[in-house]
Amino acid sequence: MRILIISSQQTFRQQVQAICLRLPDRIVSLRTAESIGQGLELALQFEAQIVFIDLTRNVEAGILAIEQLASVTNRMVVVSIDKFSTEFMSRTIRAGAREILAQPVQEDDIHQIIHKTEMLLMGNNALQPERTGKVFMCFSSKGGVGKTTLACNLAITLQQRFGENKVALIDANTEAPNIAPMLNLRPQRWLRDAIAEYRRLDSELLKELMTIHEPSGLNVLAHSGDNPLGLDFSEDQLSKILLVAKGTYDWIVVDTFPLLSSLNLSLMDLSDEILLVTEGVVPSLRSARHNLEMLKKAGYSENRIRIILNKYTAFKGNVTTELVEETLAWPIKNVIPYDVHSTIAANSGLPLVQMFPDRDVTVAIADLVDDLTGVASAPSLPENFIERQLRLIRNWLNIN
Repeated sequence: MRILIISSQQTFRQQVQAICLRLPDRIVSLRTAESIGQGLELALQFEAQIVFIDLTRNVEAGILAIEQLASVTNRMVVVSIDKFSTEFMSRTIRAGAREILAQPVQEDDIHQIIHKTEMLLMGNNALQPERTGKVFMCFSSKGGVGKTTLACNLAITLQQRFGENKVALIDANTEAPNIAPMLNLRPQRWLRDAIAEYRRLDSELLKELMTIHEPSGLNVLAHSGDNPLGLDFSEDQLSKILLVAKGTYDWIVVDTFPLLSSLNLSLMDLSDEILLVTEGVVPSLRSARHNLEMLKKAGYSENRIRIILNKYTAFKGNVTTELVEETLAWPIKNVIPYDVHSTIAANSGLPLVQMFPDRDVTVAIADLVDDLTGVASAPSLPENFIERQLRLIRNWLNIN
């Protein structure tokens, strides 16, 4: 559910936001705007399904805004003011408001509005584009934990599982992008091109901007390290790209910059699962614990955060999985073992899961895909010695 809150009153924004984030069993993506002009722009970019608009300080401009917001037929526009009158209610309803929200805000009122919106969308969901693709965001605020390697191989495994034009990999690491070299890609179009076209971006244009990873068929929106975006874009522009991707592909993997920034939080809002990648070493675990504390404070529920213990090796004196769980106070559902073949694959510009399909690390990534999608992989046919050697030779020579 995509929710926009427009109000110049901080208290109103905070009250509505807090109640929405406590909704059980729902993935809620939130944006807030302090001005009506900013709110109208966000409603367009964010494709808001519910708009709470507070007219306490500007009724006339608010009435005009309601008319624009309500032009999307299956959008719930909810109006609020500190002091109601019959004239105010009739004017806002004529302008297109569907619900009136009293102040101070009550939790039950918000819940009823959410329920009515769900009924509205179920009955008339063709007027706004469906955004049903699942997003898995790979994140860590510490570099070097294997986040990008995991993102690439996770996307390739999804591609192997679900086939052509069903999976996309987006490089949202705006400071140090590495997906293109890791997959040995030479893109002609980049993330910056999608940013430049975000106002008219749709599924067809997004597909044109993708680079195809020929060995797998994966669609990749790469980012160029030679021309970083820097400060020339906003969180909402990148959110629009992710929204369009959710309506274009069934599965989307996003790689990110290792910083708990407003940009990454805006992407987390649209993600179905946040894959928090860490290692069994003290600095990485301290970082992961801090990330978990911040994400919980920001309102992200436990069912949206999955800890990935990456590059794990069971040797005497190493931190055990049980100790990692105890340290983080979080269950470890997926352990990806360390394997030197990951380095070999990265240096070769070939995905590990394609180059070394019989390694334990490849099996672990396949198990992760099983857990994320609920779709088990088909059992692979065993290779004999000659078949395995021929496959390895083809991989080394990049022959498909």
